[in-house]
Amino acid sequence: MLRGPDARLRLITALLIAVLLPVVVQLVRLQVLEHSRYETEVEGLVRRQYSLPEPPWGVILDRNSDLLVGNVPVFDIGAEVNLVTDTVMAATTLAPLLNRSETELLQDLTLSTGADGASFSDSVVWRPLARNVPMATVEKLKSLDWIWMTMTPTWERYYAEGALASHILGFVNQEGVGYGIHAFQMRFLRGESVSRKGYVSGDEQPMPDEMITEMSLPYRGTDLRLTIDRTIQAYIEGELEYALQEYNAPSGTIIVMNPQNGEILAIASRPHYEPSRYSEYAQAEQTFLFQDPAVSVSYEPGSVFKVVTVAAAVDSGRVDQNWSYYDGGTLEYGGVIVHNWSGGGYGTQNLEGVLAHSLNVGVATLSTQVLGPEIFYQYLRAFGFGQDTGIEVAGEANGTLHLPTDWDWSDSFLATNAFGQGIAVTSLQMMAAVGAIANEGEMMQPHVVAERLYADGRCVEIPARSLGYPISKESAQFVTTLMERVVERELELAQVPGYRVAGKTGTAQIPTTGGYDPEDVIASFIGFGPLPDPQILILIKLDRPDVPEAIRWGSQTAAAVFQRVASRLFVLLGIPPTEVASHF
Repeated sequence: MLRGPDARLRLITALLIAVLLPVVVQLVRLQVLEHSRYETEVEGLVRRQYSLPEPPWGVILDRNSDLLVGNVPVFDIGAEVNLVTDTVMAATTLAPLLNRSETELLQDLTLSTGADGASFSDSVVWRPLARNVPMATVEKLKSLDWIWMTMTPTWERYYAEGALASHILGFVNQEGVGYGIHAFQMRFLRGESVSRKGYVSGDEQPMPDEMITEMSLPYRGTDLRLTIDRTIQAYIEGELEYALQEYNAPSGTIIVMNPQNGEILAIASRPHYEPSRYSEYAQAEQTFLFQDPAVSVSYEPGSVFKVVTVAAAVDSGRVDQNWSYYDGGTLEYGGVIVHNWSGGGYGTQNLEGVLAHSLNVGVATLSTQVLGPEIFYQYLRAFGFGQDTGIEVAGEANGTLHLPTDWDWSDSFLATNAFGQGIAVTSLQMMAAVGAIANEGEMMQPHVVAERLYADGRCVEIPARSLGYPISKESAQFVTTLMERVVERELELAQVPGYRVAGKTGTAQIPTTGGYDPEDVIASFIGFGPLPDPQILILIKLDRPDVPEAIRWGSQTAAAVFQRVASRLFVLLGIPPTEVASHF
């Protein structure tokens, strides 16, 4: 048995080794064997994924840089439910502030329990309570000083003029589904959010020493300056409202475009809606209001289409100012009998007479006996029918154009299409086609975006785009002269004192199952001026005007609206008179 100092030293050493050995083994395990796992866990505690505040969308301006759509700061409100101590009091307090029922809030604020009745409180349980809460309400919520409440800043779209230009501006809902320019230009308007990994403090905020470069910050969306003139837009919307009341029409459209560059100065349809309240319309099952009738809805245009048929005949070289035919009041072709709107014949007529009297038999004679299907439909395609214009808004329709090569083609289409039956167009397609006549044969693409203004200061102007020359300059000038004479000699209601204008009326039947509606019509007028340098093209369309039959024609309704609109716009745009009217 060992005795003395050496023995005691060895005993102490053995005891120390026995005590320290587990510590050393544990250190080896932590520092060597499981080092990477613990390093990952520590990294997860101090370096986490976080998102910087969502950037605002780009604003939308009119052609004069007046605000149409902007952003207002709002907040998304949530709750860390496991930290709520008095759910009943919280629900009662929040209900009037968040515009929600106490029952719903109480359910959201109550922590779920397991089968044994125990609460799942060992981890953070977060639930959303309300979205897009305004700043005034947030200030009241802050005064409650509840540590469990979260307030995440975000943005809400602000429509400076309410419902003005609602169809063209549109919106994008929370699911990313949108309408109008908001949907079509979303890739530009929406900013880029940033989610990145970095060191965070205990309250989940980025540490001050975390280096965030300018390139890693979220950037706001691109601003858009439109071709729309806010003043003109407001005026034509008011004029459209008045016209619908005057003629008891449930719906209608007015478009104003510069035919020289395709810029849309104003575009209005009724019924319409307020984009900022889109969710209310959706809940009321009124989503049909979101569709833009001027762009997304096609209709049979009727007699306004006759100018296209005449333009095609003139440009083909098969008719000229000396051409004439005998109008007996009917024409049979492809199994259908074409009648003039009045039911009577007009004897010998030339091209001017065809347009002046709006003769169905006249244009059907041009399409069937002068042009033939190949040439006629070649021109209709060149004028853009049956295809979209490419305007920068969502939901544009192609219209309907039957071609001889289609399975559902009928010979009768060649006769009826000539006066706008059996063919469907959008108001915008009709504008583009007649715009080619007004612009000396060159058809310009209708567009509403004038400029993109990027967050880095770059400005990209959107140039006018030509869609080609469906007819020659000489043909366009000749048809313009015919259209001017129509207004001068036959359409007193469309005449604009002091200005030379050209135009054409339309009174289109509305197709129904098995035929056409015997009562209702679409009254329209399309015209441009002042001649000889047209700067505005105007389309007026009134759906189903409920007036006496004697005055339901486009020449009695839509033509009068055109006169009021054109007279006002010439003044607003500072266009001097082209002649001195005799009755001034």
